[in-house]
Amino acid sequence: MTGQNSYIANNFGDLIDQHPSLYLLELMSVRDNSWETQSFESYDTLIHAAALVHESIKNATLEQYDRVNYQLSIELAKKAKKDGVKHFIFLSTMSVYGLNTGHITFETSLNPKSLYGHSKAKAEEALLALESTEFTVTIIRPPMVYGPNCKGSFGSLYKIANISPVFPKVKNNRSAIFIDNFSEFLKIVIDEKLEGILYPQNKEYLNTSEAVSLIAQYSSKNIYISKLAGLCVNFFLFSPVIQKAFGSLTYDPSLPGGPSNLEYNKVSFEESIKKSVQMSNSNLSNKKSLFLQRPLDIIFSATGLVAASPLLIGATAIGYLDTGSPLFIQERVGKDQKSFKLIKFRTMKLSTESVASHLVDNTSITKLGKVLRKTKLDELPQLINVLKGEMSLVGPRPNLFNQKDLIEAREEMGVYDVLPGITGLAQLSGIDMSTPERLAKKDKEMIDTLNLKNYFSYIVSTVLGKGSGDAVK
Repeated sequence: MTGQNSYIANNFGDLIDQHPSLYLLELMSVRDNSWETQSFESYDTLIHAAALVHESIKNATLEQYDRVNYQLSIELAKKAKKDGVKHFIFLSTMSVYGLNTGHITFETSLNPKSLYGHSKAKAEEALLALESTEFTVTIIRPPMVYGPNCKGSFGSLYKIANISPVFPKVKNNRSAIFIDNFSEFLKIVIDEKLEGILYPQNKEYLNTSEAVSLIAQYSSKNIYISKLAGLCVNFFLFSPVIQKAFGSLTYDPSLPGGPSNLEYNKVSFEESIKKSVQMSNSNLSNKKSLFLQRPLDIIFSATGLVAASPLLIGATAIGYLDTGSPLFIQERVGKDQKSFKLIKFRTMKLSTESVASHLVDNTSITKLGKVLRKTKLDELPQLINVLKGEMSLVGPRPNLFNQKDLIEAREEMGVYDVLPGITGLAQLSGIDMSTPERLAKKDKEMIDTLNLKNYFSYIVSTVLGKGSGDAVK
């Protein structure tokens, strides 16, 4: 499955992990051309979920949409077919119809209006032309997919329900599908090797006002659903912006892959809202519980610098004798991708190239450096970065600006929304920067689950010698 760090891929992976004896799912990145040298011969199915969507790149050009959503899709499918893959599943979009309102049936024609919709429709046509008796092609046109901590339209409704005291009461219906139901649908498509164009959705249509009301209810917020505000909204329904939020846009449930044909709706609409809110609120609660992180960082870093001052002075003096330059200062990527200068004790020769540690040979490490790295004393000067507010004691390890793959993976996972740290879950798990996608995913896991208990646990584990620093070959 492509789209290694996407919302759909990660949630589908969680479902497949529950059946280890039946399935083996491998998530694959197609950000570079490395997939071209990979053999697909051992795969039964290839699910292409990676795409350039509206939010991916601001002001993306027609050429960018065409290259990612059309050309890449066709190249992947051709390689899959050549390597003997029997089933190719392509995640398309409702945007191929170019509608803000309406009821989509068999007779509804494609009329994409956006660059995203155009590129997806173009890919659909070319992919279906590749189908043969030995190569099944499945096109899936999902409506809005929503769930815990998802972005997009549902994420906006979640924010509104938690902030606004009033919301318009409108009578509208929109096709949507809960992420758990969509994952179950995908599993059925694979199991039964369904072909053609499929239209999954929840059994119940989503009403915008009802959704906001339920979100507020399960968030323990008071919100007034106003009929008067609803009348005002109806007056402006000619606007495409208002139509996207309050207009009706639905799939006919009898379309192939719809709830009238397949049993994949394991979670009802109300239960899906409840689950989404509870998990999103839990994540938000973890973040709020860490309002003490910065004060704790200041206290511990200041105390650490004072307590370790004899070691700092001693290591500095010996460093002068070892290399003549005891401190290693390097520009790194910080929060919001702003640069800062990381301070460490120098452990490598002055002539060592400025690259990620896993790309450096261990012959570059000095005798003093081996001691400093083994005892992790080389990290002590970073307490200055923590005190200055450039780092935290706990967070993702800061990378270099030339580590493009890692920057892309971390950017997609929202890793740069927090301060980088001296230690964290990835370091304690033995994951370094040589595996960008894996590291970004582990960083994201740490961010989503970080609370005061884990904050102290990571620090204590590091002090006790567990985990690893910036590894070398």
